[in-house]
Amino acid sequence: MGVEVVDSDLTQLSIDKVTEVDKSFLHENGKLDKDPVYNNPIDVDSHSEEPDKEEENGASDPDFPKDAVVEWPAPKQIHSFHFIRYRFYEDPAIKAKLDQADKEIQKWNKARFKLTDELKAKRAERSEMLSQVRALNVDFEQFKTILDEKKKEIEPLQQALGKLRNNKDVDNRLSLCASEEELDFIIHSLQYRIQHESISLSEEKRILKEIKHLEGTREKVIANAAMRSKIQDSLGQKEDIQDQVKLMGVDLNGVRKEQHAVWSKKKQIKDKLDETETKIESLQNELKAVTLKRDKAFDNIQELRKQSDQGNSHFYQSRTIVHNAKLLAAQKDIKALEELSIVEVEKFMALWNGNKAFRDDYEKRILSSLDSRLLSRDGRIRNPDEKPLVAPEKPVDSETETILRPSVRKPKEEAKSGPQTDTKPAKKAPKDAETIAMESNPLSDISVVAEEILVSGKLQKNKEVDAAKLKELKREEEIAKAKQAMERKKKLAEKAAAKAARRAQMEAEKKLKEIICFLIWFHFIGY
Repeated sequence: MGVEVVDSDLTQLSIDKVTEVDKSFLHENGKLDKDPVYNNPIDVDSHSEEPDKEEENGASDPDFPKDAVVEWPAPKQIHSFHFIRYRFYEDPAIKAKLDQADKEIQKWNKARFKLTDELKAKRAERSEMLSQVRALNVDFEQFKTILDEKKKEIEPLQQALGKLRNNKDVDNRLSLCASEEELDFIIHSLQYRIQHESISLSEEKRILKEIKHLEGTREKVIANAAMRSKIQDSLGQKEDIQDQVKLMGVDLNGVRKEQHAVWSKKKQIKDKLDETETKIESLQNELKAVTLKRDKAFDNIQELRKQSDQGNSHFYQSRTIVHNAKLLAAQKDIKALEELSIVEVEKFMALWNGNKAFRDDYEKRILSSLDSRLLSRDGRIRNPDEKPLVAPEKPVDSETETILRPSVRKPKEEAKSGPQTDTKPAKKAPKDAETIAMESNPLSDISVVAEEILVSGKLQKNKEVDAAKLKELKREEEIAKAKQAMERKKKLAEKAAAKAARRAQMEAEKKLKEIICFLIWFHFIGY
């Protein structure tokens, strides 16, 4: 099993450092800047041997460098530190659950939007009906005020009519006479009966009692007559008052009818309003239930994401470690960076050697990367006959097509009368063609194979597919895949060769620089 490593491009550190010239050596022999040999020119005498030494050492040459550090600076030394890379892995089971929960949330959101729209419509309808009820209440109150005013107008006329009528006495036996003349006439007629008619003693006593009662009402009769005359003087005759009362009663009845119409209309609107209130309440309950289901699905998604994050804890930790390594590289802290790299590698190897579940998990995470680079499980270049490490996911559309096509072809197959041996290859042919279509890659190198696959699809629809043709198509496709794999291997080999050449060139340059530094150091020793 190969182990992925975060290469030096993540944590490369460039430090300007002279490797071969030791600072201690410079300290022992004196600093170059302060040495009079390098700062001041040497005065040469004709009798001295110094010019010969300078010529021997080549110091008289103006092209010879006076300061080797300035003229031949040491190359930047690059320290490479490698860290184990953890890939992000998405569990198919958790992904399927997340997709299902996402679909549920979308479904409940659509239901919520629908219920919200219905609630808005019902609430708008309710507000409109409430405004109508308020307007009808205003009309009803206006009619009520008009009725009260009409009643106040008709009340004195009714009282006057009551006074004009013959009122009964307290015992409700006799009515008061309309005038004093009528009272005298009644009393005279009763006295005439006593005098001229033969009646019993009890009847005579009753008549006498009645005469006495009539005499007692004389004052009331006189007062009523005076009041009646006064009413007639002010309001007119009784018939006129009755006509006025009738006219006002007609107006009063019209107002009452209009008030009743307003009341009945208001009652209908209130009934509709009650129904709307009931519907709104039920919609609110449904919305609350849908919201609870949506929140439950959302909590489920949160829990699934939490599980996914827990499963990818090593991935997030590795990102943090690489970030810290970049910070240390920016600070040029080589020692801390080296310690961090060693600690992380030891930690990984301890987990790798002692935990099988960790090895399986890491292998599962790295398979997709190895498969995308056409590598095998142990990091080798994959052979053409080896199967891919990760099985490709079949799209849903192709499955639906494979389900629908046999159902369309069944009536035609039943209509044709033929042996069963002819129908079996026809049923197997679509599956073979579909597997070819699934395995083929949309590349320009195998366009001919793709065209032949399309032609074979037409032949399958017409049920004239030949088994030999299918085998030939498979063979050509395998040849195309083998060519493609060989080209990939060739490209990878060329890349490896170029990389090796660059590495050899870098090694040669490094050795050359070491030789130059050694010569410079030897030159300093000679001085």
